[in-house]
Amino acid sequence: MGSNGVLSALAQEGDGNGESVEIEDLQGQMPIEDRYLRIAVLATAKAAQLHQNYFGEIGEAEEKDSQNLLTEVDTEAETLIRDTITEELGDDFEEENHALYGEEQGGQLEGGYVWIIDPLDGTTNFSKGIPHFGVNIAVTKDGELYAAVMYYSLRDEVYVAVRDEGAYKFRSDGYDLVAEDSEPTELSVTDTEAIEDSFHGVGFYLKETANDFDYMGLWRYLFSYTQGTRLLGAAAPDLAFVSEGVFDTVSVKDLKPVDVAPEALLVREAGGTVTDFDGNADLDSILAGSVVASNGKLHDDFFDLLEDSGKDWLTRPIDTLER
Repeated sequence: MGSNGVLSALAQEGDGNGESVEIEDLQGQMPIEDRYLRIAVLATAKAAQLHQNYFGEIGEAEEKDSQNLLTEVDTEAETLIRDTITEELGDDFEEENHALYGEEQGGQLEGGYVWIIDPLDGTTNFSKGIPHFGVNIAVTKDGELYAAVMYYSLRDEVYVAVRDEGAYKFRSDGYDLVAEDSEPTELSVTDTEAIEDSFHGVGFYLKETANDFDYMGLWRYLFSYTQGTRLLGAAAPDLAFVSEGVFDTVSVKDLKPVDVAPEALLVREAGGTVTDFDGNADLDSILAGSVVASNGKLHDDFFDLLEDSGKDWLTRPIDTLER
């Protein structure tokens, strides 16, 4: 498919009549009324339409490296997102000192407002036909996380947050930002207090993580002495699941700012805790890409186990690790 092929095909397939579908943004639809959040939801919704149109049909993926794939949908979706943001902001883009930073096209992480964009989080899942991936946008304001959106593409489920305004989930439908029959739900993390009662998501995405024996040993403990662990292959929805109480913790290592930025705000606004693996919560530490998101009550327990873990936790009989 040639340049702009996906975008032109989207217009052809949008309503079956050769015309693109316009996503309606009705006043009062959003659970949080905020201009930048609205623009982020609109941009992610457009990208998700691309995902839906081409899921199961993209048979080729370019290798950025052996464990990091790229499809044309990634690049075209990022272009669509960038165009939507700049068009919606108009002259305010320059006047308010906005900047864009994307997974595929790069950019800068400095500005009055920075839009951190992952047009397709879970590209390998997408290219292999696994229905677990999404669109990520975070907006920082004056160096702090301000707004967040994770659009869970195939289910049209949208996770949103604005700093000090809470976190919510609602359903879109490709026509309305919030589907007419969708009642936004305020998100909240779990209240699980005992590690043996907990459920965990983990993220091993690069071979370098295999040399982190503390983390690998902790994973062995968690799948043996808790309700279980899941490695689902897409950090954005995995981390968002903490904000709605699916997982008690999700930990991911060696990722990029675009993979984790929105979810840090989502989880915090839902009552949870997000830090890096050294316990740091500042934005630079989060954007380094190795994070632990939890319901807050289990955060110290996670780090206590991580401190106790080591290479021997990978070789000792599992019964000897019970706490």
